Amino acid sequence: MRYLILFIFTFIGGAFYLQAEGLPSDNNFLVKDSADASIQKSVSNIDKYYSSLFQSGKFNGNILISYKGNTIYKKSFGYAVKDSREMLNAESSFQLASTSKPFTAAAILQLYEQGKLSLEDLVSDYYPGFPYKVTIRNLLSHRSGLPDYMDCAGLFPKKTYLSNQDVMDMFIQRRPRALTSPNAVFKYNNSNFAILAALVEKISGEDFDQYCEENIFEPLGMKNTWVWHPEQSRKKGQTNGYNASWTLRRPDMFDGVHGDKGVYSTAEDLLKWDQSWNNHQLLKATTVKAAYEGQSKGSSGKDYGLGWRTKELDNNKKMIYHNGWWHDYNIVFKRFIDDSLTIIILSNKFNQAIYKTEYVETALLEKNNFFDTNLNKVLYAKKEDEEDDVEENKSIIELNPFNYITNNTIVSTNSKSSDNQNLVKNSKLNVYVVKKGDTLFNIAQKFDITIETLKKWNKMATANIQLGQKLFIDKLNGNE
Repeated sequence: MRYLILFIFTFIGGAFYLQAEGLPSDNNFLVKDSADASIQKSVSNIDKYYSSLFQSGKFNGNILISYKGNTIYKKSFGYAVKDSREMLNAESSFQLASTSKPFTAAAILQLYEQGKLSLEDLVSDYYPGFPYKVTIRNLLSHRSGLPDYMDCAGLFPKKTYLSNQDVMDMFIQRRPRALTSPNAVFKYNNSNFAILAALVEKISGEDFDQYCEENIFEPLGMKNTWVWHPEQSRKKGQTNGYNASWTLRRPDMFDGVHGDKGVYSTAEDLLKWDQSWNNHQLLKATTVKAAYEGQSKGSSGKDYGLGWRTKELDNNKKMIYHNGWWHDYNIVFKRFIDDSLTIIILSNKFNQAIYKTEYVETALLEKNNFFDTNLNKVLYAKKEDEEDDVEENKSIIELNPFNYITNNTIVSTNSKSSDNQNLVKNSKLNVYVVKKGDTLFNIAQKFDITIETLKKWNKMATANIQLGQKLFIDKLNGNE
């Protein structure tokens, strides 16, 4: 049987329609009764997005979104411990990875407010043998120029688990070469916050985990948050970390070092943590403002303050955030402080898709629910004399990319371009199937392209159908 493949990539006439969707009846799903219709619709679409990621195997974790003082969405997707089939719930605790760093910064800033240290103090003021002229401010802002201790594995003694004191001893005794002069450039690395945790212990006289429990977690009512050491017994609600193939990730020698990572927490506890910065429960308003002030003054709009990443948004607004990635845990903690929007995503199965939060931001801040935007034309591959339910990623024999279907009638544009002819000669090509009524979101997921790119293509295709088709063909052919 001869195969005829029919393509179309035309978002014709701008006839996109928004479809009203009911809110899912899930116990985890939450929208405040007082939320207006637009917020409820946005949350419904956000749920569609993350449910789609979960169903496609791209997400396993917990989500909490707070907007204008209310928790508008929270949900658990998947396993806390896969082998035992323990499911995630609101009390599941995740390794925060680098999202632990703001906790370390808060401990240092508390000691600063108590007059026990100055941000301009040198590390050597507390550890006399420390050979680098690095200040506490340099450490907080990743401007120390020090190498990452994880890149110095050969300089450590052979131990099952290292400690923060081991990190200090390595720098004092082995003196690895600095990457840059202190305060010269921003250079993110874990050594800075491992040293800061050691300073907390030195100055306070308490173990880092004990200090955080007494001065941060307990005062804020963060009952499911702790600093973890791999030799401790497993705690209630503690999740396991897995790679993309569900292989369990085991601890390594660096897991005994705290400050740069090591805090376990829940989404609801992190919301309390977020609110404490807004309400100045732990730190004064002036200290919080200083922590949010970028120290590197880069031109990209992104910067790093004192334990927080910062990003300048439109209209002089700021995003204060800190994501994390360690042992296959992926963490998002974004705070749009001018819009009172907080996005908390905790994943214990590796996938970088969770860092793409533009869908949440667009739905809530721009009221642009593109998840409901439908195509009014067909974009799909079809075998002649076959039903419309075409299998995705089918190997095909012949291509006729500039035929398309409208009202079940084949229409040809008879394009003779060399690009199209080359594609026709390709005997095997994986083709995605997108049908009439598919959303921009679905297409973006299938083709791994952004919504903004789709919008751009739509504008081109509306003005010039063949150009829109060519862009689609180029994408399938590996060209941008």
